Amino acid sequence: MWKQVIPGVFEGVPGEGDEELDRRIRMSNMPVETIKTHRFETWKHRGKEKWWADLQRYAECKYTHPFVTLLGTVGIGKTHIALSMGWSWVGCGKGVLYYHVEDLLDALRSGYSSWQRGDPEGYSMILHFAQNVGLLILDDLGAQDEKVWATTKLDQIIDSRYIHQKPLIVTTNMALDKLPERIADRLSEGMLVELAGESYRTKKPTAK
Repeated sequence: MWKQVIPGVFEGVPGEGDEELDRRIRMSNMPVETIKTHRFETWKHRGKEKWWADLQRYAECKYTHPFVTLLGTVGIGKTHIALSMGWSWVGCGKGVLYYHVEDLLDALRSGYSSWQRGDPEGYSMILHFAQNVGLLILDDLGAQDEKVWATTKLDQIIDSRYIHQKPLIVTTNMALDKLPERIADRLSEGMLVELAGESYRTKKPTAK
């Protein structure tokens, strides 16, 4: 069955049919084309890094701290790893929500405009789901517009998940000390994974 964990937040029960899996995938907002391409088994460096085993355990919903932050320059696989863990959680029957940070803020802005016009449902639903879904993935934190409203909304979501110990995966191209102080402080308590190397998108193939 599809069960409501708390008002507005639903999680599928493992072992159900394809219909429930499809529902979890639709609700996750993860790009469906990555369901096969962005998996642990397709990560070319799997097992070579000291943090690999910790991320594998997190993908199995086993963790010491619910926050994971993937840091590093563009094109080195942060999103690949984040989506890999997201797909693992979906496969285990957990609720997942993925958003590129700027897209999440756009959705909240649109919902907020509707709220000001007397229709609070869209804004409240997005914010509530982001705060309470089983696993939230925020991709490319730090690339968003640095207006006070945007920082306040992100802080509100991350702080809520921190207080209630709800799992969160963040990717960012920025050093932790370049992020807003309150957000950086909460992320610093979790697992910090620093990826290094050359961008896969700019790397030239080796001549044979």
